[in-house]
Amino acid sequence: MKMTFKVNNGRTIEVFQARDDGPVYVTRYDSNGKKESSDIISAGDFVTMLNWYRYQKENGNENLNF
Repeated sequence: MKMTFKVNNGRTIEVFQARDDGPVYVTRYDSNGKKESSDIISAGDFVTMLNWYRYQKENGNENLNF
């Protein structure tokens, strides 16, 4: 499954997972559609990242300030 997000300055982030419980591929593109960088995140680390986000929001850190 692929998801694409439009972000600041016309950039795009593409998130892709080829199979259930497989790694998550994250690719960032500049405003011209040129690939800037990419990461591969394990399924476990991706879930940890989501849990961290939810924990911060639920505990009053609405703006994710540190």
